[in-house]
Amino acid sequence: MEWLTGYLDQFTYIGVAVSLFAAGLGFPIPEDIPLIFGGAMAGAGKINVYVHFVISIVFILIGDTCLYYIGRRIGSASEGKGRLARLLTPERRAKATGWFDRYGSWAVFFGRFVAGIRAAVYLTAGTVRFPVARFVVLDFLAAMVSVPVWIWLGWKFGENWEAVVETIKGAQIWVLGGVGFIALALVVYFKWWRKRRPASS
Repeated sequence: MEWLTGYLDQFTYIGVAVSLFAAGLGFPIPEDIPLIFGGAMAGAGKINVYVHFVISIVFILIGDTCLYYIGRRIGSASEGKGRLARLLTPERRAKATGWFDRYGSWAVFFGRFVAGIRAAVYLTAGTVRFPVARFVVLDFLAAMVSVPVWIWLGWKFGENWEAVVETIKGAQIWVLGGVGFIALALVVYFKWWRKRRPASS
C-alpha cells in the first residue's frame, strides 16, 4: 500500500486517474485507497476535492466500461486466459449470472458494492451483451453513491486515513452493505413513487 500512496502523493490527479482506471480493469488495486487517500490530500489542501471527485468518477467509469468491452470481445469464451481467467472463474461467472437472473439490470448497480464480484459482473455484462448505455448509466449511479462516501472518509479523518482503511478492511462488507442498502431503499422508493404518481394525478 505504501507504493500506491507514494505514487498518489507524487502524481496527485494523474495518480488518482491511473490507479482508478487500473482498478476498474480488475488489477489488484483497492479502489477505496485512491479515493480515501485523495480525500485526505484534499483535506490537507494538496488537491481540490471537487476536481478529485470528478476525476474519480470519470476514470472509474472509463475503467469499468473497458472491462465491459473486454467481456463483449471474449463473448462466450468466458474462460479467457491469464488474468481474465482469474477475474472470471466459472464460480464467479455463475454467481454473476445469478445476479442478473435475480436483479436484472440492477445487477450492474449492486455489483459495485460487493467485494470480489464487481469485475465478474461487469465482464459478464459484456459477454451477455448487456446494453452499453444502460450499463454506463447504472455504473454511474452506483459510483455516485460509493465515491462520495470514500472521499468524505478521507477528508473527515485526514492523517488517520490509514486507520480508516484498516477498519474498513475488517468491516467492508458491512460498510458497502450499508451503502448498498441505502441505494436499494432509494430505488424501491423511486419505483413506488412512479407507480403512485399516475394514480394520484
